[in-house]
Amino acid sequence: MELSKEQLLQIDNYIFSCGIKFYDVRTEIVDHFAHILEQKLDKNPDLDFKKEIENIHRNFTDNGFKRLLKEKTKSVHKQFYKHSFKHLVTFFKLPKIIITISFFYALFLLMNLFEDKQDFFFCTYIFLIILIVRIFYQNKKNKKQHKTRFLVLNKTNSFLQLLNFIFISFNVISNSRSEQSFLNPNHNNIQLAVFVLLLLFYWSGEVVFYQHKKMVREQYSNVIV
Repeated sequence: MELSKEQLLQIDNYIFSCGIKFYDVRTEIVDHFAHILEQKLDKNPDLDFKKEIENIHRNFTDNGFKRLLKEKTKSVHKQFYKHSFKHLVTFFKLPKIIITISFFYALFLLMNLFEDKQDFFFCTYIFLIILIVRIFYQNKKNKKQHKTRFLVLNKTNSFLQLLNFIFISFNVISNSRSEQSFLNPNHNNIQLAVFVLLLLFYWSGEVVFYQHKKMVREQYSNVIV
């Protein structure tokens, strides 16, 4: 027995009230519940629909949906990083390696315009702060717009944590360097290469995010992404 739109909405509202805010995860659970309920309704058309939803929930897992959400979140984040690193690697193959070399060389020329190289790396430090602030701002903006939340697009927290870790590491390297170290071209070039790598990784994460966003828009054309 195929469920009506009202019944599917009832399941969706129930799952939402249980704390599953991500639309894509909720859709999977709704499908799972609907399949079980259709079988039960075939055998007993007069069953209490709401009570049966609660029964399925109790039999779902010991911890309700928490374990499922945790597993799904871990899987989505793993896929996000995998695709980001995969995209990052493309910058070290033809033809994108030309972009990488050109970008590094442009920053190298810019760095050499600074008499005190420490000032240059302080500017890179400020630029990294701007990137992190941008992620926070974008996340806050999306929440204010009340857009439908998707787990596959919820890269902000995990991506920010990793980016923040790399940023702190980059800052520690800068602060631990002596004044004499900034006079050594090799040390400066290594740190510049690390900065370029960080920017390329950030860009790769952004590209993958918007690829996922496009995919979600095509798959869920009836909701605001």
